[in-house]
Amino acid sequence: VDVDANSFTSKELQQALAKMKEIEKAERKVSFLFLKQCTVRKKFRPIEQLKEEFEKLNMKIETDYEIMVKLISKFNTSASTLDEKVAALYDLEYYVHQV
Repeated sequence: VDVDANSFTSKELQQALAKMKEIEKAERKVSFLFLKQCTVRKKFRPIEQLKEEFEKLNMKIETDYEIMVKLISKFNTSASTLDEKVAALYDLEYYVHQV
């Protein structure tokens, strides 16, 4: 849009208005996402913070991935009995099914 002109055509005004609406819509969407993200952050704590708090309580929290790695290694060791390997497979099936 030529801003130096004394008058604007109706087409130029319509285009400018459309651009302003698009910009306003985009800004509203960004601010909504930011507010939503802030709300989620207030509701939940990061996993690192939770791990630190559980360590202070002498409790170790493990992710599903860490548990699955332990179960696979338990299954692959030759020192495990057949019952332990079967139990490891059942537990592993549970975690894999969640994924």
